[in-house]
Amino acid sequence: MKRKISITTGTRAEYGILREILNQIKNSRHLELHLIVTGMHLDKKYGKTINEIKKDGFVIYSSFGMLSKNDSNYFMAKNLGVGIDKFARIFNKLKPDINIIFGDRDESLASALAAYHLNIPNAHIHGGDKTKAGIDEYNRHVITKSSNIHFAATKKSFNRILKMGENPKYVFLTGSPSIDEIFKNKILTKKQLEKKYKIQFTGKEVLLLQHPVTTQSKLSKIQISNTLNALSKIKNQTIAIMPNSDSGNKAIFKQLSNFEKKYHFIKTFRTLPREDYLGMLKNCGVLVGNSSSGIIEASCFNIPVVNIGIRQQDREKGENIFDVPNATINSILRGIKNALESSKQHRTKRTIYGDGNASKKIVKQLERITINDKLIQKQIFY
Repeated sequence: MKRKISITTGTRAEYGILREILNQIKNSRHLELHLIVTGMHLDKKYGKTINEIKKDGFVIYSSFGMLSKNDSNYFMAKNLGVGIDKFARIFNKLKPDINIIFGDRDESLASALAAYHLNIPNAHIHGGDKTKAGIDEYNRHVITKSSNIHFAATKKSFNRILKMGENPKYVFLTGSPSIDEIFKNKILTKKQLEKKYKIQFTGKEVLLLQHPVTTQSKLSKIQISNTLNALSKIKNQTIAIMPNSDSGNKAIFKQLSNFEKKYHFIKTFRTLPREDYLGMLKNCGVLVGNSSSGIIEASCFNIPVVNIGIRQQDREKGENIFDVPNATINSILRGIKNALESSKQHRTKRTIYGDGNASKKIVKQLERITINDKLIQKQIFY
């Protein structure tokens, strides 16, 4: 009998990262995929990317909404409660053998909490990472302590999980699945991008992706305004992607929309297919913002990244990162200019996030790991 594997996705970016894992589970002789879709995927505001999942040929076991129209921290807390209730109902019926959670989003936390209350072992991908700010940082470590199996992206993350008292037998250094499709060259070429989006890539384009910081949600308007005002001083072709659903996102949506109406050099997108985004990342001149893709995926292309604010501060970084922690207009402008003028020859093209085989390593462990009382009855290994 095949082992039932439930896996949750709540955002466009997360789905793209998990896609190779989904394919490998789908093709496994020993595993049975049960995909649960929620969060941003069901919302038109974020491109209703559940359609992209269906287009890729994945059967969706269950889907439900857990986002409210209000983007305050209070409603984020309420949404979390809705999510826990929904996941509990799904897991009580499905009874999966293992529940996979990626990262640190509220959807992932809700899934993890519901599963472990039903004695379903959680397998957590990208635990042990360290960032300075945002509720995601707290979520990540809560999920680690709620999980039974751990797939770490880096050696430092692996060691942090061990320091948190997790059983070494169930902690695996796999690398990040974020870069698997890059190594398999599943990205659009420059020629394909230019034809599809009517944008000429000269190597000077700015790719902008800036999310709200949940612990600074009231500052979202001034934070994105500073970035946009800095960009207005250089006026390079800018491709902007709308933010995620975190508290403070409405201000960023509004500022980006207003800026696009005012300036001809910026073009906004609610969402982009992952292969398109990776193609743009490879062919742009610089990535500006605070996305983890600037830290992880961009390192594979040796593309300079202007890392704004504290959202990704303390995450392990390569030589391609230009940090701007004090994100004033002038400091952001200076960071962008320095990044665009930097030479790839002075940076080592390397990534600390694995060899592009994380998905294969993860699925192999899901197939072979023994599910017993030792796995489910966790002990602290201090």
